[in-house]
Amino acid sequence: MADERLHIFGVRHHGPGSAASLVAALDELLPERVLIEGPPEGDELIRFAASKDMKPPVALLIHAANDPSLAAFYPYADYSPEWQAMRWALKHERPVAFMDLPVAHKLALAELGREEDKALEGKAEDKAGDAAAQDRLETGTGTVPETPVRGDPMGVLAELAGYDDSEAWWNALIEQSPHRPGVFTALETALTALREHCDSDPSFASSRREEDDRREAFMRLAIADALKETSGPVAIITGAWHVPALRRKVKRADDRAMLRKLPKQKVTATWVPWTDTRLAAISGYGAGVISPGWYRHLWTHWHSRPSGDAPSIRMLTAGWQSRIARLLRENGRQVDTASVIEAARLAETLASMRVLSVPGLSEMREACLATLCGGETVPLQLIEDQLVIGGEVGTIDEAVPQMPLQADLARQQKRVKLKPEGLDRELAVDLRSEAGLAKSLLLHRLTILGIPWGRIMEANHSRGTFRERWMLCWEPEFSVRLAEALIYGTTLQQASNNCAFAKARDAASLQELSQAIEQCLLAGLDQAARSAISLLQQRSSQSNDIAGLLTSVPPLANILRYGTAREIPESELRLLVLSMAEAICAGLMHSCRRLEDAPAEEMRSQLAEFGRASDLLGDEALAENWRAALSRLTEEEDVAPVLQGFAARTLYDRSALPQEVIALRVSRALSPANPPLKAGKWLDGFLTGGGQILLHDAQLLAILDGWMARQTEEAFTNMLPMLRMVFSGLDKTERRHLLDRVRQPVSAAERQPQSDAANRDAPGFEAALPMLFTILGLDETKEPAHE
Repeated sequence: MADERLHIFGVRHHGPGSAASLVAALDELLPERVLIEGPPEGDELIRFAASKDMKPPVALLIHAANDPSLAAFYPYADYSPEWQAMRWALKHERPVAFMDLPVAHKLALAELGREEDKALEGKAEDKAGDAAAQDRLETGTGTVPETPVRGDPMGVLAELAGYDDSEAWWNALIEQSPHRPGVFTALETALTALREHCDSDPSFASSRREEDDRREAFMRLAIADALKETSGPVAIITGAWHVPALRRKVKRADDRAMLRKLPKQKVTATWVPWTDTRLAAISGYGAGVISPGWYRHLWTHWHSRPSGDAPSIRMLTAGWQSRIARLLRENGRQVDTASVIEAARLAETLASMRVLSVPGLSEMREACLATLCGGETVPLQLIEDQLVIGGEVGTIDEAVPQMPLQADLARQQKRVKLKPEGLDRELAVDLRSEAGLAKSLLLHRLTILGIPWGRIMEANHSRGTFRERWMLCWEPEFSVRLAEALIYGTTLQQASNNCAFAKARDAASLQELSQAIEQCLLAGLDQAARSAISLLQQRSSQSNDIAGLLTSVPPLANILRYGTAREIPESELRLLVLSMAEAICAGLMHSCRRLEDAPAEEMRSQLAEFGRASDLLGDEALAENWRAALSRLTEEEDVAPVLQGFAARTLYDRSALPQEVIALRVSRALSPANPPLKAGKWLDGFLTGGGQILLHDAQLLAILDGWMARQTEEAFTNMLPMLRMVFSGLDKTERRHLLDRVRQPVSAAERQPQSDAANRDAPGFEAALPMLFTILGLDETKEPAHE
């Protein structure tokens, strides 16, 4: 295309220097029309770029109308050349449009590729096929990288210029330099020669050559149409890699032939918030940049200064080092103002020594490391995450046409004053306050819809039933999941209610159904909760799966603790839980018989959880039935030894049996009549949670000591790993105290009648001490203190 009215500006998709040079070139050219590499489906949304309420990073989301999971994002930062081109055209009232291959074709092609992947790989590889198709979407339909897959063509130019990598070369030439007239012409000349070289070199063959050819054909046709429709200059903003192809003379008929019979999807487009973390190349985004946060600082303090206000290197360097100092102070590190000034000076000196117009990120990092961090590299990761990459999340103008769920979420976020952020942030909510409860309900409802904006920190529930702690982090893909959730409703409450009931209805086990009820109650979905409770009542009454009941009761018993903070159907839920608990007590014996080691261990964990849940319920009749069921386990010979020991320990802790009876059962379980391995498993169950009980019960300690003294060397060695695991629950002080207790002589009252424990003063006892030290994990060179 040799038309002199055509002006093609090759840019980096997210480059502050490219954006600044582009704005300067547009101010000089004053084109009558502007075309931008981007999805034509977004033309009607360009007008919102001029809104003061649109704050990048933002992205155009375009998804298939009948399958929102088939989607493409086109992200823009405030320093993206395309974003600045939109704003320039709107400010100067010039026609502006996107000119890339429509996403309707790209999504249809991607869907065909996904189906081909599934057909080739079979059902066993469906998941991998989906991932491959999604990879095509992410790298093919969004803003694409400017280099072929194999090799780095820009690296050729960088090497010729004396740079080790293309990133450093491009930053020094474009992003960190003041605008130079003629820079786009020079780049076009270099890239034309480079692309000719790459096209003739097989090592640079692109796996997306066919896709690039289709895109460039469509863009050439769009450019030709624009030149026909206007008499003045036309500005084209595209990725630098495409410039030579758009200049190439190709017959319109050939371009049309390449695009003929392409499949097409019906699509929907809107603006959605984006994040710095997803602009970063480390996220996997093909056109991502290494340092979004640094580029924003560079744009704000160097490239986009107000008219007449000359850019200041000192403002750039001191501003960045001041932000680092503030971050370090917020994280407990002392940084004085003098160090900030020294860091700025050092960064400028390094730039001067390296013949750079302004300090780059490398100079800033080295200066910071030497002055603000005192040579320590540990703080650099914090600086990288918080400042170099950044955690900004964009905002969308309320006038932007949005999906119903997206609009409802925006209203809810504003109401509860929760702003999406791209970095992890901890949130503590008090469920007794209206604001805290509203935040909790919103986050739980989003979780039900598969949008984990917040992850609840279960480990902190012990702080009280009226508090929750969340870790929040917003991901751009949540907008796609909101679109997918439209099948359940148009508001968050309606959609989460219907989705929760669907999960309960389709639950494959009692445990899954119980978890669905818990989610409903935590999300304040009364209707779905009542329906799910009825389902569980029906299924549990027809089930003899005691293991399933055991895993179902704890979460429901736990949720009853929220009865004074949330409106829940407490009476129905309590009746259900108690009936399930009674069924467990009645059928427990049968489920614990003849279990192998692994199932017995799993059953022990389930019984422990159920025991804690039954305590939460506070029902005396249930407590009595639970004690009776445990007592039967201790007496039944077919029950796994570890479960017998666990049952005896639980009864001991609940004072359900006299100490003499428990001592008798321990003595019987550890008697010579039982094989050592069986006795060891019983002991493992009895000492569940650690051996602290032995520190307070001299009679049980004497029984255990006598049993250990009777073992042969072979039996003792075989049981040693298990014994070490049993006593691993004791801390170092407790272990020394236990050893001290063992050294002391046993009184006649403490010694079991049938015990033949060795005399502590006998030489044999001293000989056994090294092994005892090994079991307890102590240093035998350090004698325990005696009173």
